[in-house]
Amino acid sequence: MRRVDLLGPVELVVDGIDVPLTKQRERTALALLAFNRGRHVSRERMLQAIWGDDLPSTVNNQVLIVMYNLRAYLGAGRADVLRSGSGYHVLLPEACDTDLSVAEARVAQARAARAQGRHEEAVDAYVSGLGLFRGAPLSNVHEHALRGEAEYLEEWQRSVFVEAGRLRAGLGLYQDLLDELPARIGAKPNDEELRGLHMLALYGMGRQSDALRVYMETDELLSRELGTGTSPRLRELNKMILEERPVAPPRCDAPAVAPERLSALRPGPADRPAPGAHTPVPRQLPAAPPDLAGREAELGWLTRSMTALDGPSCLVVTGLAGVGKTALAVHWAQHAAGDFPDGQLYVDLLGHDRAGGREMTASTVLGGFLRALGVPPERIPGQLQERSALFRSVIANWRVLLVLDNAEGSEQVRPLLPGSPTCRTLVTSRYPLHGLLVDGAGVLGLRPLDGDGATTMLGALLGSGATGPARADLARIADLCGGHPLALSIAAARLRTGGLSPDALIGRLAEEPRRLRELSAGESSLAGALMPTYRRLPSLAAKLFRRLGLLEAGDRPLWTAAALLGIEPEEAEAPLTQLVDAHLLEPVRSRGVACSHRMHRLAWLFARERALAEEPADNRAEILARVEAVSRLCRVGGPRAADSLILAHQRPGERLPRPVIASRPRPARDGREPVRIDGDIHATRRR
Repeated sequence: MRRVDLLGPVELVVDGIDVPLTKQRERTALALLAFNRGRHVSRERMLQAIWGDDLPSTVNNQVLIVMYNLRAYLGAGRADVLRSGSGYHVLLPEACDTDLSVAEARVAQARAARAQGRHEEAVDAYVSGLGLFRGAPLSNVHEHALRGEAEYLEEWQRSVFVEAGRLRAGLGLYQDLLDELPARIGAKPNDEELRGLHMLALYGMGRQSDALRVYMETDELLSRELGTGTSPRLRELNKMILEERPVAPPRCDAPAVAPERLSALRPGPADRPAPGAHTPVPRQLPAAPPDLAGREAELGWLTRSMTALDGPSCLVVTGLAGVGKTALAVHWAQHAAGDFPDGQLYVDLLGHDRAGGREMTASTVLGGFLRALGVPPERIPGQLQERSALFRSVIANWRVLLVLDNAEGSEQVRPLLPGSPTCRTLVTSRYPLHGLLVDGAGVLGLRPLDGDGATTMLGALLGSGATGPARADLARIADLCGGHPLALSIAAARLRTGGLSPDALIGRLAEEPRRLRELSAGESSLAGALMPTYRRLPSLAAKLFRRLGLLEAGDRPLWTAAALLGIEPEEAEAPLTQLVDAHLLEPVRSRGVACSHRMHRLAWLFARERALAEEPADNRAEILARVEAVSRLCRVGGPRAADSLILAHQRPGERLPRPVIASRPRPARDGREPVRIDGDIHATRRR
């Protein structure tokens, strides 16, 4: 039994054994013959596919060698396998089968079943045929060689998917379509048929506004790139959605792939292998912290959100570096593991280490998840889209918990999300992951602990020994750490080693210029945790962040950003938003509107450290002069009156006037001259 696989990398299987096709020429020739199985392939076409326009002088002898090797690969030297005649070659139909012919047969069965009204059977046959694609067709053959054949196979797959998709939509299988369509649309964003299916599936699931948004995005895309706008068919679909015409009610009871294919890929929940068998249930969660003091409210919110019938299936925990996102997620997941008997999957996506090149790709993560779920390595596709679809199929209707730690962005996470409503996903990130929130994910913004919570956490870290620090000392250390969990953990580690007494540590932490240096123990440091976030910032946002360190920590009016950067106030909105997204700034709201921003004390110390390291001294003096001048103008004429002064500093040849300080404030303790802004004294400028 021989089979040539074309719907992915070209492969040859003889009697159930993979035959390595190590030579590009033989692989190309076999793919061309198998694609045209039973049909003559002209000598000219064969030569062009193998060598292109660069034919060797010994081409006649070499093509004979290629055909000889193919007969050897196919395991037979008889003429009834591969024939060569005067100017042609042909692979006989009885010589071998192909995955393409199997897929075509299953699609033919689907069409016959559909014509006879057996729609459920037709859907299974369609999905079974499409499931034979293992990635991009002919992907390990040179692009120039079989480009036309590869494009034909890709278009055939697309058209069959659309054909099957319309039938699935008619049966109310909208969720299956929503699982698969985003990846396909990402590969072919201008395809109106795919986008129409997306609109119909969203509308069928009751997401009318999302469906209309897809239409508007499509119309804008086609107008911008092709100058055409949407087709009459898509406009009619949009009209149907606007008029709220009825469609088939949604169903979620059908398998995402044919039952026989699904059973070949993974064990079902009912026949899980016994303990000690080959494929154990994955329990990948790391150890939880022994005590998570001060997070009772957050843990309760996670439990309520994750168990609500109408709640989101994905939650994002976001916050400043070191604020305890991973500890919270793992602690909750360990306690909720019993509600997910089919497995708990965990991965550190290393999103904060993008600059170091260690960020995990979604494809790599999916490969690990599929192997943990019992999928044989040889059945795992190479393409991300196929891996993602297989992962969703494997865990469909299972109760699985995913913890995706340290995500860098929404695009990294989306391929990893299950499609089944029985699964739950908990994501942690230093960034808000707006794309997931748009998709409907819930979000929990994690803040540093309050005074009591921070003191309790520090006491729990140090233990309950009789010789432990007094409660007042713990409260003072917790206050100097700003309730930041990583800072508290480092402080506790330094006290546990016995090298410092509580009084000595309090004295060191009280000296702000050295506080960040003191919050370091071994490989852990607060500055080291904040640095990747800082390095990831766009240049203008990074500049604003460190220049904020030149001003004393406190609430900063919105005009301060423009004054620090010397740009228009409107231009300062983007870097401000980027700092808020990175949790390096927090908006202070009045009646729901952000009127100023503030920075955590430890983040401010880090900003000041970066400013002193990266901003030249002359530049710092000029920046402070500009802020001081704008501050005075704001007090007289309001923030709008300062715009002209900010802009004046940008014009060539113009300099800001040096402000005259009417009353000299008392010098700060660190020897810096305070700058008075809006009535507050902010120690920054050296005298």
